[in-house]
Amino acid sequence: MLAAGVAIPINCDHSDRARDVVGYVKAFKLDGDRLLALCQFIGDDAALMAARNLVSVGIDPHFTDGQARQWGEAIVHLALTPVPVVPNQGEFVQASLANSEDTLLLSGEVPQASDDGLWLASTAQQLAALRDLIPGGADITPLDCVTRVIQHLRSAANAQQEDDASDGELAAELSAARQRIAELSARLPPALGEEAEVAMVESATARFDAAVACGGLSPDARDRLIATLVRNQDGKANVIALSRSANSRADRALALAVADILIDNHPIEPGERTGLQALARLVPGEESAPIEQLRQYMTRMASVSG
Repeated sequence: MLAAGVAIPINCDHSDRARDVVGYVKAFKLDGDRLLALCQFIGDDAALMAARNLVSVGIDPHFTDGQARQWGEAIVHLALTPVPVVPNQGEFVQASLANSEDTLLLSGEVPQASDDGLWLASTAQQLAALRDLIPGGADITPLDCVTRVIQHLRSAANAQQEDDASDGELAAELSAARQRIAELSARLPPALGEEAEVAMVESATARFDAAVACGGLSPDARDRLIATLVRNQDGKANVIALSRSANSRADRALALAVADILIDNHPIEPGERTGLQALARLVPGEESAPIEQLRQYMTRMASVSG
């Protein structure tokens, strides 16, 4: 109705007489289930009268304006009265416009139904920006914007504390991982220079050859050990096996230690041996074989010699 140019006066005691008009309603706004009105009082007496009275609403259930436009149930005026029909409508709060901004400034306490206690001065653009910045803030009003801002800041602070705690745990895990990496790195053998690598390969190969020469290692086993401990099929030296770091309990590289063990390894001699023996091939019913005849002859000769 206001946008259509229909005036909504502020009267004294619900009177429609011109001398009882003390101002006009400039804007209405819904705040949840509450209706707020921005009222313009004309004259100092009018403002004092508003301060001395309460507010009541004049409602026409079938209002038709001077241009025959039907508005249905509508507020046709506000009334200043000490005995409103519906009590607890809230009191008027003094308002003024800032000098250089389109900002409505309110002083004193807001209507009793407000939980915040104070209005927050803001332009429409500032309120819109606040609604965009705060998650779920589409329903923010000047009455609850301070509370919503505080809630948002507290939530952000709690989230930051959780992030800080998580960062601390990650930092501790990272520090422990770095220490473990350093310990493992210390156990790795240092890189061999080219000349040192060649010398170690030649020395280990020579020792495995010596193990073959002394009978402690077969040629096939020698080739397999060299491919495993000395140099692989790609021709790359086994740095770990050729370094003393891999054999912490000895003063030699692992490959050299294995070769020395095999050099010291000698085949075990059997406990007993028998000489060459001649076995008789006598067949029952046949004469003695020549070897049997020779044995008998040698026995007689030995007896005569004795």
